[in-house]
Amino acid sequence: MLGASFTFLTPLAALLGLLAVLPLAALAVGSRRADSVRRLLRLPPAPSGVRYRRELSLIGVVALLALAAMQPVIRTHHGTRSRTDAQLFIVLDTSRSMAAAATPTGPTRLARAERIARTLGSQFGDLPVGVATFTDRVLPDLFPTADRAAFDSVVSAVTVEDPPPQNVSTIATTFDTLSSLATNGFFPDSVHKRVVVVLTDGESSPFDPQEVASALANHGVRLKVVRIGNGRDRVWRADGKPEAGYRPDPAGARRDIAELESAIGGSPRQSTAAFVRNAVASGPSAPVGVETRTLTLAPVPAVLALVLLIAIFRPPRTGGRYRLGAGRANERVSA
Repeated sequence: MLGASFTFLTPLAALLGLLAVLPLAALAVGSRRADSVRRLLRLPPAPSGVRYRRELSLIGVVALLALAAMQPVIRTHHGTRSRTDAQLFIVLDTSRSMAAAATPTGPTRLARAERIARTLGSQFGDLPVGVATFTDRVLPDLFPTADRAAFDSVVSAVTVEDPPPQNVSTIATTFDTLSSLATNGFFPDSVHKRVVVVLTDGESSPFDPQEVASALANHGVRLKVVRIGNGRDRVWRADGKPEAGYRPDPAGARRDIAELESAIGGSPRQSTAAFVRNAVASGPSAPVGVETRTLTLAPVPAVLALVLLIAIFRPPRTGGRYRLGAGRANERVSA
């Protein structure tokens, strides 16, 4: 940690403390009326300590609420580092079939893929992570960065067929195009540990798995394919009915992914996170900036104000002696 600071996000909210005048004025007026009633009934005056405690408690409640409204925070500043020898690209399939879902209101395949991508992006510390999309071509959306906020924002903005595929086809996705991840400048020459995770439903037009595997291996790219969806998914129309033009092909998807995994020498049983960690291992890193984290303290005075307010209006406890005296007084009145 490089340092820390304490500040208020809305310091002008301190003016709310002036509202303490209102309950104190009301309490003063009420106390005078109560004293007048006691003198009229020839009752002993109320203990001054009780009155002062209530006044101070009301001041405390208002002060604590004003403090909470000022939004006190502690800001800590941490240096961020980024691996210089390794990068990860998460590639999202954005073909039409990724709009399929189990039900008309259920999460689409793409939504599930985006959730997996964000989870993966948060697990690798200083490893730069980028985003790309593919159908019949692979396009970079964000080159690898250590800025996880930028990564999450780009992943959330990915939509189906944006941009659309170059060619019109029943199955727009083709795994052949994954070869471009090795040859089209996705990774700089200085990065030697190159990792790609593809999130797809696996429904691809015919391709040559050996050609893809060879292109990736020749440029040091490690590939992991994660399949999203199943045979029950459909692309739903606005009226809740499935589109007649789309039929899932789970058997074909499993076969294509299995052939690609076999060609690249992958292990289907290995988790994606473990695959990435093994591929990048450890290596040098360099500072890339400063990350500011904010800890909000406003709930603390707000809760204390609530506790104090409950204490003010809690009915006073009466002991046995007080109840006995009241009973005798009642007997005298009855007599």
